[in-house]
Amino acid sequence: MSMQKTPELIIENEQEVPQSLELVRELEVVENQDDVKLRLGEMLDRISSDVGALYEGMRVEQCLARVEQLSRVLETIELGKPLHISDETDSHYANAVIPAPEGIKIALSEGEAPGSVRAVVGFGKTLIGFKTDHLSVSEIDFAESEIRDANERKYLCRHVSGDLLKDDIHYLILRIPYELMPAERLTVEEKKKSRPFVFRGMRLGSQ
Repeated sequence: MSMQKTPELIIENEQEVPQSLELVRELEVVENQDDVKLRLGEMLDRISSDVGALYEGMRVEQCLARVEQLSRVLETIELGKPLHISDETDSHYANAVIPAPEGIKIALSEGEAPGSVRAVVGFGKTLIGFKTDHLSVSEIDFAESEIRDANERKYLCRHVSGDLLKDDIHYLILRIPYELMPAERLTVEEKKKSRPFVFRGMRLGSQ
């Protein structure tokens, strides 16, 4: 079975930090908006704007989704470093969702409680779709007295613990603030209607 990878995911010497990982680490701390635009453009080459198809792929493959720091994800993808999510002894808070539209909305929301999934990177948020073969997964009980949509949250949210391996990560979605997106990399539709964020993504591994 052939492996399709973007140039950003190819690593020739695993003892060296790949260029894409170095770039992401810089993006996570850079404060100048013009610098972000310039460096971000390098990372967006050959990344799909059809994230709807990627979300559908997550659902078909029965993945879970969560927001993560992109440099941590790339350390796993490019260097093979397990991505530790949570310990078995941790309280069972929501740190993953099923990739239904409302689940994705919860994962990308900010300040929703209880049951929100939070992780911020300097230039946006990164959503990963992953298999749970090497993780412990449990449902979460939300008290009706604490939250109005307790039943919906119970259906959408999960607590996962353990180490996520490279081959477990199947999808990567970037949420990028509109003002940071280089104009020449916007789609025709995105240019017609300004919005708070634009999304780009890729499927990882075998097709």
